Amino acid sequence: MHQSDQPVRLLQRRRQPILLVVTSFFWFAMYTYPTFLTPYLTELGASLTMSGLVIGSYGLTQTLVRLPLGILSDRLRNKRVFIMIGMAFSLVSALGLFLVRNVYLILIFRAMTGLSAATWVHITTLYLSYQPSGKASRSMGHLNFISNIGSVCAMLAGGFLAQAYGWQAAFLAAVAGAAIGLLLSLMLTESPVTNDAAQSFSIKASFLVGRDRLLFWTSILALLSQLSTFATMQGFVPQYASLLGADKAQLGLLSAFSVLPRAIASLVGGSLLARYFRLRSLIVIGFVMTGLVACALPLIDNLPLLFFSQIIAGTGVGIQFTLIMSLCTSTIPAERKGSAMGFFQSVYGIGMIVGPVLVGALADIFSLGTGFVIIGVMTLLTAVLAAWSLRTYG
Repeated sequence: MHQSDQPVRLLQRRRQPILLVVTSFFWFAMYTYPTFLTPYLTELGASLTMSGLVIGSYGLTQTLVRLPLGILSDRLRNKRVFIMIGMAFSLVSALGLFLVRNVYLILIFRAMTGLSAATWVHITTLYLSYQPSGKASRSMGHLNFISNIGSVCAMLAGGFLAQAYGWQAAFLAAVAGAAIGLLLSLMLTESPVTNDAAQSFSIKASFLVGRDRLLFWTSILALLSQLSTFATMQGFVPQYASLLGADKAQLGLLSAFSVLPRAIASLVGGSLLARYFRLRSLIVIGFVMTGLVACALPLIDNLPLLFFSQIIAGTGVGIQFTLIMSLCTSTIPAERKGSAMGFFQSVYGIGMIVGPVLVGALADIFSLGTGFVIIGVMTLLTAVLAAWSLRTYG
């Protein structure tokens, strides 16, 4: 072995840990401030409908670009460059949110965060390419655990920084996280592509990838899952907590109380529960848990009970979403997995848009509680849809 090859071989051996660290900073940079974004926008004078639009813009840009980016990465056979671009977008958006106070400019920079999040397609497919075949559930469990841990750390840091030093300190923490993630992403490596895989790529086939039955239904279920999550936990539950008297640090803790159980459930669900239970049954249970919590939210009138409810909801999301994600590309050829993951994440991005906009509008017209109940009923119906659509899988 040539001495000049040693650094390359060292990076190849450490490629998985490096990608996991990049993943943690990727999500850290995006989640230091969403926990208080609705109260922050309200303080700036935005209506709840406008707040819903700002939150939903994050999902809109993802929906528009994820499939094209997935196809492009399959065509170029290069995922690491997209991950670096995503970290750069994250840095610019966080810096913009730190500097501006205008609601419409915040809308633009929040939408830019969605462009960064769109490169989650490339992180997931690159990580899966590092794994042995047949280990998708376990691998997605590990990756989602790391992503959720990054989010938990961000929420806690953002909440306490905002409480101690003001809203802008949380945005500055996002800037720091994005900068570190961008530097680390330069160290990522990618396995060379075989000639057979390169020759089998087809743009037409990539665009038609959504015709796969399992990919289609898991994408629909993920859309409804994200709709519920971004309407409640990632959307208006923090606003509801503010109405109950929560301060900035408590808002960070509240979100951590939902995401930490989600991280643990992702790990346990993907690597342990999946060994002993049918995946379909676990997914259905996850939707039932989150649906019941959403329906019960209007009855909660104190912060401790609200915190407890988010533990249950977070556990439900961690179980169902990780397993849906592990199933989505399991019937797709390797040369089109980037396109398939792009399709999957583009479809579920619609839920990120519709959820907060729907609840924001319902809250302005009726009440926040009405919005939560409607989302809860929809989530319970999604459990029925999951039982039917996945009846021949898992």
